[in-house]
Amino acid sequence: MKRLKLLKISGTAAALAGLALTAAGVTVQYLRSQNGYTGSVISAEEEFETPRELVVITGSMPITVEYGDVSAVKVAYTGSLPLIFSEDKGTLRITQNDTFTIDLFSPRSREAGVTVTLPHKAYERISLSSSGGSITSRSLNAGDLEFSTKGGDMTLYGIDEHAYVRTESGSIHAEFSSYSADMTINAGSGNVELIMSPESSIYLEFFTEDGTFTSHRTDASDESRYGDSVMMYNGAKNRLNVNTTSGDLDLYIC
Repeated sequence: MKRLKLLKISGTAAALAGLALTAAGVTVQYLRSQNGYTGSVISAEEEFETPRELVVITGSMPITVEYGDVSAVKVAYTGSLPLIFSEDKGTLRITQNDTFTIDLFSPRSREAGVTVTLPHKAYERISLSSSGGSITSRSLNAGDLEFSTKGGDMTLYGIDEHAYVRTESGSIHAEFSSYSADMTINAGSGNVELIMSPESSIYLEFFTEDGTFTSHRTDASDESRYGDSVMMYNGAKNRLNVNTTSGDLDLYIC
């Protein structure tokens, strides 16, 4: 059975839903009539049963997803924009309510964020997407991993599963502990920084219109070249495809 919940950081926001709120120069308006949600206000932390799939979508709000010593999915939220939670057919979906308007440059907007702590298990799919917020993931394990932003930066630790990574202009920092699957990174004008161990096996393809590839190795001097490049390391069982328009790619093997 589908379950919808509305999460707000302040209980007063519930009483004032549908009205214009002005605080510290920030105007927030909740159009309840357009949503039909009548869910109760819950606290800044909430727990959910462990799903097969996790989907998190925000506008300006940073997202952090990581494993922890928990038996249920734990969501911690700070900010003034509400989140909508839905649970349906094994999918937990967390969505920033786009019927609110907020000044993206306000101090309140910069303080907002959502952190999801997951029980240790392999998930069928984890999808994290934000327009302007950053994305941080830590050693996630899923059949499909999807990370997407328009202008937000990404920091991906222990990203060793099959993954699709895309940004239009944000930077991407990815660290591999053991590269075990094919991966695609589309970075647009954003720069990409990859950290790998010397024992990693990888076949790297870098395609760019106006970017530069630089290889940094502890056992050799740096190598830099403009434009497309193909590099192979230690047998190259898995393929990493990186595409940019003007973004640079820096590969650190250390």
